[in-house]
Amino acid sequence: MGIEQICKTISNFFDNVRPPFPQLSRLLLVCSMRRRPGLSVIQSVANITKDLNKLGIPTGSMPDGSPNLTIGVTFANTKEHYRALKQDASVQGGTQPGTELIMNGTNFSPGMSFSSIN
Repeated sequence: MGIEQICKTISNFFDNVRPPFPQLSRLLLVCSMRRRPGLSVIQSVANITKDLNKLGIPTGSMPDGSPNLTIGVTFANTKEHYRALKQDASVQGGTQPGTELIMNGTNFSPGMSFSSIN
């Protein structure tokens, strides 16, 4: 492998990096958060069940009459994921210096914030 191939490989690697999600208006973000209902295991399992049906994956009793455990597995997975998000996750944020306006001044050091997922 020559130097040209190494350079092409490195360039191609950086071409595959996803661009960051565009920043949302902070005012719009804060206002819309009050309208969000929060996480619901039951609602998410219902949505997954609808999607499984659209894909042709049976969610009712099996053809031989035995119970279909797909939804039970989906419920157990979703319940644990939401428990982990609500109880174990740590959301940390920060602010860039100079991005906050403070009475009679501007912030000069990066701020820090912590949140939970509901």
